[in-house]
Amino acid sequence: MPMDFPDFDSLKRCAKVHKFREPYLNESEEIYRTALADHVKNIDFIESCEIRNKVGWDQFTDAQNLFMLLERGFSNK
Repeated sequence: MPMDFPDFDSLKRCAKVHKFREPYLNESEEIYRTALADHVKNIDFIESCEIRNKVGWDQFTDAQNLFMLLERGFSNK
């Protein structure tokens, strides 16, 4: 089931599920989002992409889908 992570609160809830740290004092949402996505990447790759992109996989743009495939090592060569 696709999940959206549109804001800081949704990221904090996700972090608790994945036993990730609390945001640092004055840490921006984007920095925290990237760190959380990196943490989740080896646990659930699709969810990490949803965290990074702020929306569920069913709403990814073509560019986001391409990035996801390239991250997993797929190539057109």
